[in-house]
Amino acid sequence: MSGYEIYGALGSPYSLKVRAALRAKRLTHTWTGMTMQDRERVMPNVKAQVIPVIRTPDGNWTNDSTPFLLGLEREGRALVPSDPKLRFVCLLIEDMADEWFMKAMFHYRWAYAEDAEWCANWLMFDSLPNAGRASVENAAANIRERQISRMALVGCTPETAPIIEASWKRTCRSLEEMATGPVRFLFGDRISLADIALYGQLKVMSVDPTPMAWLRADVPYLYRWLDLADDASGLEGDWLEPDAAMASGPVKALLAQAGDTYLPFLKANAGALLAGNETFEVMLEGQPYAQGVFKYQVKCLETLRAGWNALDADDRQVIRALIGEGAGILD
Repeated sequence: MSGYEIYGALGSPYSLKVRAALRAKRLTHTWTGMTMQDRERVMPNVKAQVIPVIRTPDGNWTNDSTPFLLGLEREGRALVPSDPKLRFVCLLIEDMADEWFMKAMFHYRWAYAEDAEWCANWLMFDSLPNAGRASVENAAANIRERQISRMALVGCTPETAPIIEASWKRTCRSLEEMATGPVRFLFGDRISLADIALYGQLKVMSVDPTPMAWLRADVPYLYRWLDLADDASGLEGDWLEPDAAMASGPVKALLAQAGDTYLPFLKANAGALLAGNETFEVMLEGQPYAQGVFKYQVKCLETLRAGWNALDADDRQVIRALIGEGAGILD
């Protein structure tokens, strides 16, 4: 085998994230939209039953997108700026996209009846090729019921819907400024891992009825930007100078959102787990938010703190000023 094999789904933001990253890095790879039959062969190779699943050229299997992609930084084009400040900021935004921004994707997909029907049918159409419409729609009814039953587990409830939607739109408006700004991506004319993580979530939402309509009406250039990020293999460009990148409006806005939303969310989750609680509540952007605890997100906070503490004092000072009070969570 001479390249990477990606087994994913067009409805999976993390699958599209990995595919876009390998395209941007110009690494040889294949893409397989995984069917039910493929699952029987592929999923036993990984412990966590989530996609995408990647087989590496040496025959190993993995399915955690961030560690996998960071492990490829020396292959092909780098997706993370080498400057320590920008590297930390890139990884913070990428983590926020994966762990917080994704809640909007899950919420919109299953909270609205039109979206739930559309998405379930679409997912099953991809998974059951040649099965026929009746079989696809019967399977879709089952997956729709299952996913709706899981909404509260990940914090997507009628009570949290206002904060999830408002926070998502806040991020999208920051990214619209980027899409219409002097450079194509967050850190210059070169795509980063942060851009790609945001792209993965937004790309699947760009075909789901409710978020698609809002994106096209309110942030039309971000909507178009998604096609740019989908395949950046032919785009040449450089990172901005660190000071210019840190002064960028979209980067400053996303760091402020990390400070008042994502980092408090991670802190509340970690505190609840430490106390032995099964759920937690926290005020985010002036609104109440509650969900069940997640061990994986404790690991996210620990990783961010390690990266923060590895920075020198001057770099921390620059970033702290942009994150605000929430930066204290990283100390």
